[in-house]
Amino acid sequence: MLTGKLDIVNLQEVVGWAVDDAQPDAPVSLLIIIDDELVGRVLANRYRADLAAAGIGSGRHSFELEFPKSLHPFEHHVVRVCRESDGADLAESPVVLEPSRHFDLEAQKVLAEIIGRSGTDEDLGAKIEFLAQQLDALLQQLADRDSLRRERHRFRQLLQRWRRSPHDAAGADAAAVIAGRPPRRALVIDDRIPRPDRDAGSLALLSHMESMRRLGYEIVFAPAIEFDTTGAADAPLAAIGVTCCRPPICGSIEELLRRQAGEFDVVYMHRVANASKYGELIRHYNPRARRIYSVADLHHLRFAQQAVAEDRPELMARSQRLRFAEYVAAISADAVITHSTREAEILSKQIPKAKIHTVLWSMTPRPVSVPLAQRRGIAFIGGYNHEPNLDAARWLIDEIMPLVRKQDPDIECFLVGSNMPEQLRRICRNGVIAVGHVANLAEIFDRVRLTVAPLAYGAGVKGKVIESLAVGVPCVCTPVAAEGLELPAALAGCITEGAAGLAALICAIHNDEALNTRYGRAGLDYIAEALSVERLDAAMRRVLGLAAADPRPGPHGPDLGDAVPAAGQSASVK
Repeated sequence: MLTGKLDIVNLQEVVGWAVDDAQPDAPVSLLIIIDDELVGRVLANRYRADLAAAGIGSGRHSFELEFPKSLHPFEHHVVRVCRESDGADLAESPVVLEPSRHFDLEAQKVLAEIIGRSGTDEDLGAKIEFLAQQLDALLQQLADRDSLRRERHRFRQLLQRWRRSPHDAAGADAAAVIAGRPPRRALVIDDRIPRPDRDAGSLALLSHMESMRRLGYEIVFAPAIEFDTTGAADAPLAAIGVTCCRPPICGSIEELLRRQAGEFDVVYMHRVANASKYGELIRHYNPRARRIYSVADLHHLRFAQQAVAEDRPELMARSQRLRFAEYVAAISADAVITHSTREAEILSKQIPKAKIHTVLWSMTPRPVSVPLAQRRGIAFIGGYNHEPNLDAARWLIDEIMPLVRKQDPDIECFLVGSNMPEQLRRICRNGVIAVGHVANLAEIFDRVRLTVAPLAYGAGVKGKVIESLAVGVPCVCTPVAAEGLELPAALAGCITEGAAGLAALICAIHNDEALNTRYGRAGLDYIAEALSVERLDAAMRRVLGLAAADPRPGPHGPDLGDAVPAAGQSASVK
């Protein structure tokens, strides 16, 4: 009687144990037969401690055989293990290996073996060309799957059929057309993957993408500069359901546009450099896509102001070059987003007002929890790789804080923000303390009574002002820092000019609890109204060119906008 077991049977080997009960001390000779072909003989005479522990003879009854060549993973195989003397099968033999339907490790090994063993050095070029062709086909297949190309093509056919005969019984019903529409798709391009702890631009971009998701868009994000970063940086995008495009799946933004040609409904270009670089490529590969240029800041304004403030005529020439690029990008786009009402007014003098949309971002008021009596000092918050912030910090150190300390020697100022240069740290004095980057600004807001934004020049709206108001911490700022925000009259008293005016206002708001509380509440009210989710979504609807009502809201049910005309209207393809 033959006792034993097959422990492992796969495409490379067979492993098990066998005992002849009539001759337990004699090793069993076994035949390995695959698909009716003998591939090897093996003696079951290897020692296994688990067999000895189980009282199976001396424990020297195991065997294993590696096949001369791996079995093909996509073919049907029958592996039989039997005793050579009489052909008696071991328990569980024969084993049937079904063809694999997956590109698993076994399939990868076979493919690597074929590539490695076939051909000579003269065939390297042919191998590379073949693999490149296969890779290109796989990448295109992936792009087609991700873009729902088949589903979108079917929807377009249904829509065209309905448009040709909207009232014909044979035509598609409008409700059925709407129900069959795949999600709208948007491509968002920026220099880097947005990080909410880095700058206001990241906050705005993430907020706009969240709004687009709420309005029914699936979003692909492509970083123009950080294209080859690791996936760990994608966390802020993954948190809001946005896919990030990167190697090896996609090697560049150009490749992404080519592979998914015609499959984006919207392309959102953040910053003038990206609108300039990719605007025509987008027009070529996605001619029907709505092209949105998000200004971020009109940089030519900042350089013009800096040229005057620092008496640097060379910056004025740079401003003129940027002005040309920014206006060309705005004119070429279907819609232009600016955060600043002032910049919207400036743009409207050169391009149609209907194109221009003033859109902030959404932010929930979150009042600071530490009582005012337990907080002291002020903070300046900003990224120090931005020239206006460096200039403001120097002015604060050199002129403003000395005047503050004359009135109240106990008031300290904390310089907070990333990329602080060592030379700035070295000149900190008069109660100015260099803190640098802080992962969570809450620890700063829980510590101070107000913030200060003494900007002499700049563009766009200032995220540092908005973040301070959002926690109920007043912000003393210059007109430049408050520019474009349309702050209410209740906050007008926080805006002043000159070092003496800023110092006096800092001391007043710092030491007057009633005044501080009033401005703090006014800031929270402003954020609740101006940066609400509802206001953002309404603005983004206009930017995206969507209809006022959405019969099927949500990420998988966008409306058709003006794709399906109302009864009695003529149907036309936009």
